[in-house]
Amino acid sequence: MCNASNTFGGINLRNFYLEVNLDNINYNINKIKEKTSKKIMAVVKADAYGLGIEKVTEFLSDKVDAFAVINMEEALKVKSEKDVLILTPELSREDIELIKDNFIITIDNEELLKKIASIIPEKEVRAHIYVDTGMNRFGVKPADFESFLQTVEKYKNIKVEGVYTHLNNTGDKDYTQKQISKFKNLILPYREKFKEIHILNSSGFLKYNDEVDFDTMVRCGNIIYGYDAQPFGYKKAYQYKARPIRVYEVEKGEFIGYGNIYKAKRKVRVGILDVGLIDSFDCTKNVRHNVFYDIAKVIYHHIKYYSGIFYNGRVIKMVGKPNMNFTIVEMDDIPEDAEFNIDLSPIYADSSIPKKYRKEDLNV
Repeated sequence: MCNASNTFGGINLRNFYLEVNLDNINYNINKIKEKTSKKIMAVVKADAYGLGIEKVTEFLSDKVDAFAVINMEEALKVKSEKDVLILTPELSREDIELIKDNFIITIDNEELLKKIASIIPEKEVRAHIYVDTGMNRFGVKPADFESFLQTVEKYKNIKVEGVYTHLNNTGDKDYTQKQISKFKNLILPYREKFKEIHILNSSGFLKYNDEVDFDTMVRCGNIIYGYDAQPFGYKKAYQYKARPIRVYEVEKGEFIGYGNIYKAKRKVRVGILDVGLIDSFDCTKNVRHNVFYDIAKVIYHHIKYYSGIFYNGRVIKMVGKPNMNFTIVEMDDIPEDAEFNIDLSPIYADSSIPKKYRKEDLNV
């Protein structure tokens, strides 16, 4: 869901925010460097996975070798002079006119080359070729790779510096190893043409880094921010937090919230949190579209109560269901100024939720 900004004149009007832990991002970058001497391209698409592309790229500028974004709009938000790879091989006239010297475009078709030649014929444009080894979204087909190289050479203002592919199913080891071999065998005869070669995304890096010895760079996003990488020793770099905007008591026998779902069995002290459905809280979270997993999850949540709201590591009981803007919780033994952790993913949550950046010597 999207809503208007929750700030006025730069002042946060909410008791709900996303805390971004820059120290943990730094820890994760260093952990990647412990595992490899290859260059690091930090993927900062989708507003740095919801953590704020401007602040994150500014922080990472002296820690990584390059950045990757989806489109020109994102590229222009990167606060760094490091190289920025635009991953989508589709650019409008306006996009092409905005290409900077540190921007690298992705190419996989001659139509884009023709468009660039007609709009900015005198400007040298840096490029990486994207090869499709199985995802079938963008990319040059392996059978067309040699002829595409010959085509690119006709466009004198296009400077090809790199080549890459995307591992789209790293959970399937046999499939992924075939992808890696296909890409390796395809590009090695042309190795001298490419300054940079990259194939490993976050999951690929975690599982296949030791097997890939022909690349120059790893292209990581998820593990930098701690998404799904904690079992591998990486740290979560984000946490939503909320403080109650009102605390009050409700008498035994009274209802609370929509639909009279919750009826107080005793006199209860409750608090209103400034987070709700508008923030994507409790909206189809963690649904995997696997019927067995989702049924098991429902059964588990009935056996062991889970609200997605925590205080001091303890699950807090939600009163009824989340409203559009608010959620009510039980607060019998919890201080009025308590700060709750909210289980919400920045990838799905509203980007207008205020952010605070935490670092040992910085809190903004």
